[in-house]
Amino acid sequence: MSALEKQILEHVRKLDPDHQRRVLEFVTQLEQERPLSARELLQLPIEERRRRVAEAIDSAKGEDFETFEA
Repeated sequence: MSALEKQILEHVRKLDPDHQRRVLEFVTQLEQERPLSARELLQLPIEERRRRVAEAIDSAKGEDFETFEA
């Protein structure tokens, strides 16, 4: 275990159960927000893949982009 991991554990252990639960929810949210690699994406069930792709397309609707032709 790294020094950082030990430091985090020390802080979390001092929290009451409600705050520990909130820390867990926060960490879970961070994990879910992490972009998936192409390999990880392909390993998801097709319904989950479609849902994530649709979310990515929706979130990019207002962005400006350029297309390049080779």
